[in-house]
Amino acid sequence: MWLIFSLSTYIVIVVVHTANAFLEQSVRVRGRLLCGSQPASSILVKLFDKDNGPNPDDLLDSCYTDSGGKFDLQGNSYELSTIDPEPCQREWVIRIPDRYVSNGAVARKTMELGEMNLEVELEDEDQECIHH
Repeated sequence: MWLIFSLSTYIVIVVVHTANAFLEQSVRVRGRLLCGSQPASSILVKLFDKDNGPNPDDLLDSCYTDSGGKFDLQGNSYELSTIDPEPCQREWVIRIPDRYVSNGAVARKTMELGEMNLEVELEDEDQECIHH
């Protein structure tokens, strides 16, 4: 599973997982965004899956970071094919272990991303934007 952090006016988190049949799968991620030492509030964070197969991409959840820079996203989808990252403006790709993807509508585990500083510029960042 992968997370993509698109940093600018919003963030996109994308789930990557391989499914062998149309199974309901769920995932939950949460964390805190900072700009320097200050909370990054009012940043739009989106949880997407992007499929290579015949079924369309799904927006699983979205929210704005709160005044403390915190976000908590949970979503579920029926998937047949591999879910792949979808780029958007500044993107950070983070590998999320499969153990955080649950069968069923509710995620049984939460991936804790901790605090991430938006001032960081990663070497392999992408600058494209597809999801708005």
